[in-house]
Amino acid sequence: MTRTGGRQRSAVGPGAQEESDFYVRALARGLGVLELFDIEHPTLGLKDICARTGMSKTTAYRMARTLEATDFLAYDADTELYHLGRALIPAAYLAMSYVGFARVAHPYLRELSEQTGETVELTVSGPGEAVVVDQVASKNPFRLSLPIGRVQNTASLSSFRVYLAHLPEAEQRRLLEKGTAARTPQTMTDPEQIMERMAVEKAEGLAFDLEEQDLGVCAVSTPVYERDGSVRAVLTLVAPAERFGLEDRKKKSEAARGTAERLTDLLAGGPTGE
Repeated sequence: MTRTGGRQRSAVGPGAQEESDFYVRALARGLGVLELFDIEHPTLGLKDICARTGMSKTTAYRMARTLEATDFLAYDADTELYHLGRALIPAAYLAMSYVGFARVAHPYLRELSEQTGETVELTVSGPGEAVVVDQVASKNPFRLSLPIGRVQNTASLSSFRVYLAHLPEAEQRRLLEKGTAARTPQTMTDPEQIMERMAVEKAEGLAFDLEEQDLGVCAVSTPVYERDGSVRAVLTLVAPAERFGLEDRKKKSEAARGTAERLTDLLAGGPTGE
């Protein structure tokens, strides 16, 4: 069974920022091309770039050749596909500042997975999205296919809603205005209802996905806080629906919350309960 990442691709088009005198359209379009590459799309052809950005073939070709000339993209002549180039390596190492935290958190994820028998993930936030940076897979024979590096930016995912719930209301509305696709009959799509739901989830410290992203798949997410009260990461437990009935849900949710609280204490330099 596969649980999808939830990233919705959109064209690199005009936005509110373009009204600014400091907005460089060509730079924005080039960065938009780079943004297309991720764990699910490590290579792309010129046709893919055109389709995902809305650029003409000529413009996309010139953009790709410019990025190639500056080593931000590399081109494989045999496959006729582009992939990210060596110029992005230093930035990647800088972004890996989360790796240290993920390494420290990993034993907690493993312990929670062993305690509940389910897959456990850790996500960190980015601009308007979240990324799965670590995972401990369930040892159950019936497990879920969940690649690390998935980008999440849809409110049907409990982990992403945790981040949304801690943003200013105006930012929440801006992101929800992009729309939430009805992936299953259980998906909540109305922005106002999602806002009300997130307020409750924030107060309770738990957010659920009850077959809202993928049929047959459930999850519970809970925040890990920094010392200043901001969300450093989100801990998510993912399980098949048949192992997430009311009784199981309560036990697994409390276990997840307890692990997140220990990680919060760890970040604050306090006791971890170990």
